[in-house]
Amino acid sequence: MYYTSRIITILSDCFAALAMTTNIVWADNSLIDRIQQSEQSMVTVRTELTRVMPTTPPRMATFYRTAAGIVLDPSGIIVTNTHTIIDAPFIFVILRDGSKLPAQVLFASGEYDFSFLRIYPPYPLHSIRWADSSLVDIGEPIIAVGNSDYDNQSIMSGHIKSILQNRSNASDDFLELDLNLYHGDSGGPILDEQGRLLGMIMAKRESQLNSSIAIASNKIHRQYLQYKENMP
Repeated sequence: MYYTSRIITILSDCFAALAMTTNIVWADNSLIDRIQQSEQSMVTVRTELTRVMPTTPPRMATFYRTAAGIVLDPSGIIVTNTHTIIDAPFIFVILRDGSKLPAQVLFASGEYDFSFLRIYPPYPLHSIRWADSSLVDIGEPIIAVGNSDYDNQSIMSGHIKSILQNRSNASDDFLELDLNLYHGDSGGPILDEQGRLLGMIMAKRESQLNSSIAIASNKIHRQYLQYKENMP
């Protein structure tokens, strides 16, 4: 695949939980309400790997990786980054009430770095609303929600910097953002001013400041609809 820009670095170790504890640049109360509603669709994805460490005597150690997950269906279908869960023997989803549920992989795209997980929650979950990323304009304001090591539990405002097009089929699969995201922000949602999902944070440009990449929501949405249509 060829794109108008090259994606340099995939972010790892995504954020574990979201909280509306920081100030947002826009003071519009209705906007903040919409973001808070969208926040209800966020969960934590955690992978666990246990290994025997070569110490004397040998000891067991468990390694964790955490990420954001976004609820796509109230029955328990979650989207997250593939690079977070790849080769993980155990995957769990932690709900907002702290419940920790085992997850199974339904679909995984290495090329586009998103995967669908299935959990069986004890109650219907709050699913995200979709935005049509094909209608997005360069310069359009967006909101990114993250929880990096440098800016804990943050809500960042920014803009669409460019639209990265897949030359083989002329589809707009990625969005470039004028945000300087950090280690730990991967997997976070990109929202429009209505609090709808425009994309999911995937990567940052190593060679540029204020330049990060999100998977466009339509790419995820198309695959999600295709999966649901063929569900057993």
